[in-house]
Amino acid sequence: MPKKSSLGRGLDALLKKPPEAQAPETAGVQMVRTEKIVRAAYQPRQVFEPEALAELAQSIREKGVLQPLMVRPRGDDFEIVAGERRWRASQLAGLTQLPVIIRDLSDREALEIAIVENLQREDLSPLEEARAYRTLMEQGLNQEGVAHAVGKGRSTVANALRLLTLPDAALRALEAGEISAGHARAILSQPEADRHWALEQVIRGKLSVREAEALRRAGLVRNVPDAPIAVQPPRPYRRIELDLSRKTGTRVRITGEDKGKVELGYGSREELERILDLLGYSAE
Repeated sequence: MPKKSSLGRGLDALLKKPPEAQAPETAGVQMVRTEKIVRAAYQPRQVFEPEALAELAQSIREKGVLQPLMVRPRGDDFEIVAGERRWRASQLAGLTQLPVIIRDLSDREALEIAIVENLQREDLSPLEEARAYRTLMEQGLNQEGVAHAVGKGRSTVANALRLLTLPDAALRALEAGEISAGHARAILSQPEADRHWALEQVIRGKLSVREAEALRRAGLVRNVPDAPIAVQPPRPYRRIELDLSRKTGTRVRITGEDKGKVELGYGSREELERILDLLGYSAE
């Protein structure tokens, strides 16, 4: 079976409409005054680096806007569907008009296109991606529907959404770049009562993701905020456990050598379904 594209339908499929469905006045590129263009209510990308915007503004001064924005009508104005970074840089460059393609899109269609465009450009942070998926679910899609809409695997969507269950302090650390998404997933693999402790260990010890995945809190000091990292006796399959944990996004433990068991931990029915999906099984 051929492997599914990493972005499924992509922008071309999302935007494809039969010629008769396109009004003549909205089928092509038009010039619209900059002040008539407004930022999207559902823009998944929230952070725009000032230096990168300044560089793009200089490029626009020299060469103009090479790719039209996509917008949709909003009263007397036009709301950006794709191209907010170009719009911001064009304002810095002093442009009074911008090339746009006008499409009549629903909120959900506009959000799908905005997410896919940003994913293709790798512009979204892990939390921006997760929040965008959550917004699509608020539009009526389930996880499988979101995955199909943006061309991602269901497990990818589930893993992204799981980041939103981090403690507030961990969310702030991820947003600020103090920890990575890999660190965040390692923190989520801890028992809920230990997640603040794990965050402190990761930041204070400047742990790698692999080291964060190996964190285990000593049971006798579970209620001590600055408890040391528990030293575990070596186990023959530790490296395999860590590798399986990364692949499944959950804690894996192998006990015994000649006899034993392989344990995969999960904290909710949704997480169990995600693990079963990774293994090629359905919960139904």
